[in-house]
Amino acid sequence: MTRNPGSALAVLVLSLASVSFSGAQQEWRLGGRLVPGPLPPDPAAALPALEVWKDVIYGYADGRALKLDFARPAVCAGQTIPLAVFVHGGGWHSGDKDGAFNTSYARMFFQLGFAVASVNYRLSPEFQFPAHIHDCKLAVRHLRFHASQFGIDPDRIGLWGSSAGGHLVSLMAAADDDDGLEGPGLAGTSSRPQAVVDHFGPTDLTVFLDLAPGQAATLAGFLGCLPADCPETARRASPAAYVTADDPPVLIIHGDQDPVVPYHQAEIFAEALRTAGNAGALIKVLNAGHGFTPVPAGAQIAPTRNEISFLTVAHLARFIEPALFGDLDMDGDRDLFDLVALVALLGSQGFGPGAAPAPPRWNPLADLVPDGRVDGLDLEAFWRIR
Repeated sequence: MTRNPGSALAVLVLSLASVSFSGAQQEWRLGGRLVPGPLPPDPAAALPALEVWKDVIYGYADGRALKLDFARPAVCAGQTIPLAVFVHGGGWHSGDKDGAFNTSYARMFFQLGFAVASVNYRLSPEFQFPAHIHDCKLAVRHLRFHASQFGIDPDRIGLWGSSAGGHLVSLMAAADDDDGLEGPGLAGTSSRPQAVVDHFGPTDLTVFLDLAPGQAATLAGFLGCLPADCPETARRASPAAYVTADDPPVLIIHGDQDPVVPYHQAEIFAEALRTAGNAGALIKVLNAGHGFTPVPAGAQIAPTRNEISFLTVAHLARFIEPALFGDLDMDGDRDLFDLVALVALLGSQGFGPGAAPAPPRWNPLADLVPDGRVDGLDLEAFWRIR
């Protein structure tokens, strides 16, 4: 039994970002529809006015309500819009859905006229795998099943998550409906996203064998055992174990100095995805630890946080917003600047051989013929839409 999202409606009027032009507010349009803007999206811009549904119950488990938050730009009332879903981190034992709407990623999604949802799920050590993934999959099924009530397109849903959330969205990308991880509720409705972004999530739990005490407690709380003692459970919880050719495109962004989830975890997943022909990419963030924190303190990370925000939003937008097809800078127009950016990327690969990362200038929106490469086919596709 679930609660109608309309019953939890609370319209929060937040500051509406506006741009003055000849004394009047700029009107932004994307594919002919009104969006809050600015375009291109700005991670530092203020939140637009939003319609917000707090604590929407998407299901029940173990006698408790499972909840998510949902928001959509007020200016998009009456439109059917794409949805980006955030899954929080916290080692599977902590964290919360609150605060997601004010992140740079969410602000940019709102500016583009996307809806955003943020999901809570059952936490360890009270609950072990697969409770967490069951809940996240049910949340997506709920949003898709009630798409008309939320005003979203059920065929345009993307996911992003960080750390444990990165693991869960990666598992949702790789595990098929028949892999035993769906869980109960809304049978017949797919939990499959159209695209996924993984920020520094673990992807192969079977290699976490020589563990520090804190790591051991975290993994034992999540799996119900240590990976060395239950290798099959660790494998079942590993996104890399499920990769197939039909997986949605996955963008992996991971710091090269991460002491919590080693960068090699990104390489394992990237190589599996490359071998399967996935149209995603691996972004190696130089001088970055867990959470993209500079290592050592004061160092400059590359790409920068703003560039990471752009990559995250651009990857999901490439696959859930057709109006941005060929619009490499997301300014609402396909022009010479987009062509120059595309030409500069010719010959690039999202997943290089031997888990090599994408080039620093990678732009997901350049892969117009989605195969994980930018080549003559993409250039031809750009000319056709001009």
